[in-house]
Amino acid sequence: MFNSDAIAYLPLLGTAILATILFIFLAVIKTRKTAKVSYLSFLSVLILIFDCIYTIFNPGISNFVFLLILATAVLIPYLVMLAFGKPKEEVSEQPVDEEEIKKPEIIVEDIKPDEVNLIEKGRSFVILASDSFGSKEGMQNLLDSINKTCMEITNADGGAVLMVDDFEDSINVKSFLGVFPPPYKLPAELPHKELRVSTSFKFATFALRDNIFGEIASSGKAEIINSPKSDPRITENGPEDFLKLGSFIFIPIRLRGRGIVIGLIALSKNPGKEFTQKEFDWALTLAGFAESALKTTISFQVYNEKNEISKESKIAENLQNILLPKKLPPLPGISFGSFTMHTEGVCSDTFDVLPVRQDRTSIILMDVAGKGTNSFLVMSMLRSMIRLLVNTPQPAGTILSLANREICGEINFEHFASVALINYNAAKKTVQFSSAGTTPVFLYNAQKQTVERKSLASEPLGVEKTTSYKDIQFTVSPGDIIITYTDGLVEALDASGKQYSLNRLLNIVKTNSKSSGKQIADLVKADMKKFVGSELLHDDQTLLAVKIQ
Repeated sequence: MFNSDAIAYLPLLGTAILATILFIFLAVIKTRKTAKVSYLSFLSVLILIFDCIYTIFNPGISNFVFLLILATAVLIPYLVMLAFGKPKEEVSEQPVDEEEIKKPEIIVEDIKPDEVNLIEKGRSFVILASDSFGSKEGMQNLLDSINKTCMEITNADGGAVLMVDDFEDSINVKSFLGVFPPPYKLPAELPHKELRVSTSFKFATFALRDNIFGEIASSGKAEIINSPKSDPRITENGPEDFLKLGSFIFIPIRLRGRGIVIGLIALSKNPGKEFTQKEFDWALTLAGFAESALKTTISFQVYNEKNEISKESKIAENLQNILLPKKLPPLPGISFGSFTMHTEGVCSDTFDVLPVRQDRTSIILMDVAGKGTNSFLVMSMLRSMIRLLVNTPQPAGTILSLANREICGEINFEHFASVALINYNAAKKTVQFSSAGTTPVFLYNAQKQTVERKSLASEPLGVEKTTSYKDIQFTVSPGDIIITYTDGLVEALDASGKQYSLNRLLNIVKTNSKSSGKQIADLVKADMKKFVGSELLHDDQTLLAVKIQ
């Protein structure tokens, strides 16, 4: 049946076998329904198998090509339908439970009118807090509103709002309304007259102990007291009707987010009436609204105060810079160097150099306690007095004593000042000086290459009117260096909390003793800035270096 070229038909046999295997796989896919298979696919594969087998037994290219074209043509309609038919949307199969899932029924209860009223009352506190920003009476209006609202919602006969004063360790009445018999012991000298008692209560200040207001504020726990006579913290002051005690509610006011008690709401009912638990709960809710409103108001007040202080400090700093000498006159016999670095909001340091006479060049360094405009006022007063007095023949100690006598008791705020006054006679190479407070005077001896402290410990100016300041005198030689500075320089801190220190300052002076006064001051300034880095400083820093020529 095969001719001599039968081996040439092996590819046809292989094709027939592969087509048979393909047919079997299509049948399995169709049976298992793992994918959709068209009957045209089966028909096309069968034609291909028949074509290969027929050609092996009946050689002829024309029959083979005809059957191959037929096998291909059978698939064309199916392929056209797949290519141009409407695409099917992919639908993710999700398991469906046979039983319907029952959703829980949501029951919405109607909000009661009194609860709506409570929320509206609390909301009014927030509105008042925002309105208080632009009014001097804003805080007082807010406290009065809190007091009045708490009285209304609890049917109280009297109410008071007290605020804690951290500096005085006390709690003070800030709002007082209605009839409120005092639950504390009245002063013995206070007449038992209703108007006098209520007026005294309205402006009362209490310690944070030994009275009901202080005890509640210190404990931070709200209380309802319907039997005040059995409470040892409460005192009934007399038989008069307006002094008889009824029922009380005390609720601490906390600073939200910090848990600090900043005040207290106190409510009172006349004898024969009692606060209910519901009224107590309502008062607690209102106190929560009050806390939020007060936090907003207090935060704004703190911000506003800081802003005002910053503005004031900036003005004082500008004025302080005016006092510093802009250009030094010729200074016979000395090489002078200095630097002053101001810290924002401090305004404490200044210096002056005055060649007042041929035999006297006066050098003044001043460090005033306090901050802002207060310290500037003291600074300018002392500067004016000393500038006038150095033109007299009086020695340095007498000048400081006179200035101290004038400033003591003349102003009603903190006005201490550390001052170093150095008078130099270039002709005689003598130094006469006096110092007060924390502005020391050191001398570098060029011949011995040593540093010696010349100043003595003494009180600052402004402490005691009768203080007398001593004169100290010594001679100097060319190359000697007089150093004086303010404590802000040696107490400047780096990131680890370490102080710049006197030793570091004096080491620079000794190491660079051949340099001019200006060069020494510049080296100390650069070294201190490097030491401190980006750390914020809390005091001004000033150095004066006087090198004898």
